[in-house]
Amino acid sequence: MQYHYFYFEKWEKKQIEENCYHIIQTDDKENFKFRREEIWSPVFHYLSDEKSMILEGFVRFRLPDYEETLEEIVDFAVNQFIIEKEYTEFINLLKVYIDSKEPQTKLVHLIYTNGESILLDENKNVIVLDDYIFNAQYLSDISFSSNDFALNTLLTLLPKKIEVHLISREDEFIHTLKLIFSNRISICTDCNICKTYRVLNNVR
Repeated sequence: MQYHYFYFEKWEKKQIEENCYHIIQTDDKENFKFRREEIWSPVFHYLSDEKSMILEGFVRFRLPDYEETLEEIVDFAVNQFIIEKEYTEFINLLKVYIDSKEPQTKLVHLIYTNGESILLDENKNVIVLDDYIFNAQYLSDISFSSNDFALNTLLTLLPKKIEVHLISREDEFIHTLKLIFSNRISICTDCNICKTYRVLNNVR
């Protein structure tokens, strides 16, 4: 990593190293078994004929497959770090934008069910999602979900308060909303709106 990813700062390398350890520790059993064979089979055969081992030389010249596996893990950890870093920068950018603007509306209800979003205003009327990004020519090949339009609409309305009504379980989208809007968001699971949409979606 020191040679291929020298441009990372010290703290970034540390985080990538921790990502590598996490990947190895949480890997599935089949991959673990495969990597174990990559190590122990050559070690066993070598020690069957030799009484001593220079570990660094053995790893370098006798375990090329495992070394390649480790390089793949590092590459994956680097990509993971970059994605997480860009995600954090994106969240921080949106938070700065929100904090610099005055709220445009008092309250928005967000109904969240089966990974889809529905927005209601403070009078519980459906808000038409802002889909102007759908018409952008340079994004014409990208598919957008109702969550993308919901976030875009919330960033346009900049509500003072957002009540999220969870009809289905909380997931990454709700987690992202909580990071972006922080103390403006409250989670509800048992009000009249929640009960109504549970009935409509046949959720118990």
